[in-house]
Amino acid sequence: MKERNAPTAFTAGVTDSSSYWSSGILVFPTILYNIGRGYDSSTGIFTSPEDGTYVFYVTIMSYNSYSIDVDIVKNGISKVRVDTHGTYQTGTNMAVLSLDRGDKVWVKFHSGQGYYSTSTPVTSFRSHTGNCFHYIIHCKEKN
Repeated sequence: MKERNAPTAFTAGVTDSSSYWSSGILVFPTILYNIGRGYDSSTGIFTSPEDGTYVFYVTIMSYNSYSIDVDIVKNGISKVRVDTHGTYQTGTNMAVLSLDRGDKVWVKFHSGQGYYSTSTPVTSFRSHTGNCFHYIIHCKEKN
């Protein structure tokens, strides 16, 4: 029987708001969970430690009455977009991506400006591998 690789999973968020953010990669500096150490909280980039199927989610809340649109990006190519329009509106999206070791995924600005968050992150980025839940349920509890 083939041994399953340990999972890779992370949840990261921002704990303050920005009314002016309008370009580049959105960095989520607050790490809530990071097994496998794939997410870099200083750059906002997830680097795949191994080949596999990964699920990515992003949630963003618009700042005040601004609109903000962001993309989940794989190796420089936008895969899905979140559109948030209106006063403190939340948008979310997810992407299931096949990654090779070393592939990179991040959240980048598309249009609009600003995001809202609190000391408990509202704006967040998270991911897990397809085998993550099997590992947590069957492997981790045996250790």
